[in-house]
Amino acid sequence: MKPLFVLLVSCAWTLIGAQNYYQALMDYLENRLLAIEDRMQLWHEQAHQYRTEMLDFKKLTSEAMTGIKNDHSMMFKDLKGASARVDLVEREMDYVETQNSPRACANKAEKVLEQEAWGLQERDEVEE
Repeated sequence: MKPLFVLLVSCAWTLIGAQNYYQALMDYLENRLLAIEDRMQLWHEQAHQYRTEMLDFKKLTSEAMTGIKNDHSMMFKDLKGASARVDLVEREMDYVETQNSPRACANKAEKVLEQEAWGLQERDEVEE
């Protein structure tokens, strides 16, 4: 009877030890799962914040691109108008030149007079 009692006590002791071991294991696993859930929640919040920032950035860049597009079209229209005016002025200058031909000899004579005046000024500066 005594050996049976010892056997029962040792079995009970083993079962209690195993139960404590499994309880500790379950507590550990539960704590690990809670930590994983916390990290997942943090990652979810960060991803949501990142997505919100990206949407704001997309909206901001879209508005900027729209403004740039409008500015570009206005500048293109202005340059097109300026090009038309330059063409008109060139045609008018060509017309005026054909109506009033410049005197080639007068231009050369003016250049000679300017060079002589320049030479006189240089001589005056050297003498002083």
